Amino acid sequence: MGCVEQGEKTHSRILKFGFESDLFVRNTLIHMYSSFRRIKDARKLFDDASLDHSDIVTWNSMIDGYVKNGEVSVARRLFDEMPERDIVSWNSMIAGYAGVEDMTSAEEIFDRMPVRDVVSWNSMIDGYAKLGSVSAALNLFDRMSKKNVVTWNIILALHIRIKSYEECLKLFDRMMVAQGTDVEPNEATLVSVLTAITNLGSLERGILVHSYIKENERIKPDILLSTTILTMYSKCGAMELAREVFDKMEERNVVSWNSMIMGYGTHGHGEKAQEMFLEMEKNGPMPNDATFICVLSACTHSGMVLEGLRYFKVMQKVYKIEPKVEHYGCMIDLLGRAGLVKDSEELIKMMPMKAGPASWGALLSSCQIHSNSELGELVGKKLITLEPNNAGAYVLLSNIYAMAGKWVDVEKVRKMMEEKGLQKDSGFSLINLVSPNDTRM
Repeated sequence: MGCVEQGEKTHSRILKFGFESDLFVRNTLIHMYSSFRRIKDARKLFDDASLDHSDIVTWNSMIDGYVKNGEVSVARRLFDEMPERDIVSWNSMIAGYAGVEDMTSAEEIFDRMPVRDVVSWNSMIDGYAKLGSVSAALNLFDRMSKKNVVTWNIILALHIRIKSYEECLKLFDRMMVAQGTDVEPNEATLVSVLTAITNLGSLERGILVHSYIKENERIKPDILLSTTILTMYSKCGAMELAREVFDKMEERNVVSWNSMIMGYGTHGHGEKAQEMFLEMEKNGPMPNDATFICVLSACTHSGMVLEGLRYFKVMQKVYKIEPKVEHYGCMIDLLGRAGLVKDSEELIKMMPMKAGPASWGALLSSCQIHSNSELGELVGKKLITLEPNNAGAYVLLSNIYAMAGKWVDVEKVRKMMEEKGLQKDSGFSLINLVSPNDTRM
């Protein structure tokens, strides 16, 4: 509970009644002060204990305290001085080194361990995963003879981090086959799986996973899992299902509201996005800068220029949120798409920060849509200067020249692309084909 004062009062009573020499009490006090980051107080208790009044738990508590306070080198000195060690001692040191990203020392400890348990393996895999050493993490994962749900969760989260979404779902299928008491999916598992599904746009599989959640009473959707479910539905365009999840949530945070607003906006329901924002103002948490990106994006997709301008002012005057480059990008796109290309250009010029490629790219697209070849040529050259290896910028500029009938310039742009080895990405549609008999989650 983090009650520092209550802990100190309890320690005073312990001294008053003469219980400080009790081994169990002393060990718990060391743990308590370490948790409060009062490592000097914990060490005093440890040093006051003679060998007759300490045991392996005393040493482990002190080592764990140093590890949790980031003093791994001190923890290692104690570890080396220990009269005896158990698996907790070894695991504490592995976790400590992994926590400071010293996997060389963690591996040295791991290799020396007389006996390893699943915690030892998980700490190593987690350390490599956080360091970005994917091959090392996967190598240990494959070598493990017995895995628990934590093991699977670490490796699933790693694949989300490296955006390997297909592989994440394949691993989840393996996990379901290996299901047992130690590997049943929990809330953390399902957050990773639903995140993969969201990025792949696999609505059918998302519905199956959601059904699994509803059918398993041991799974208690918290605010994170519930928000992940509604985000999956929202990004897949199933706004009725997203709203159903949203309405059933006992607790919502700003991310939950933002996901709904963004979902409505992305799929062309600008008015519903606006209604959701107004409802958030009345009954939800305080809108943040991400909320206004969602609202402005919704206005852009629905061509709601006046509303977008109004929200851009409300953000600053009512909520005192200074616009970031993303907010300006939304406004540049909003004005440009509506044909107000000159206004869009003026907004770029008056931005308090330097406009990035996204802002110039939005303006260039608007120039192409509204046949403004003169401005488009200037913007296209600017964008190529900013992103010399972005094939899309060359293609847009080439289209601007073609629109103006400047075929010599079109050929020049194409030659520039050839010299740089750039190719236009082929357009494609992502369609998830599911067999009627496919019951995979």
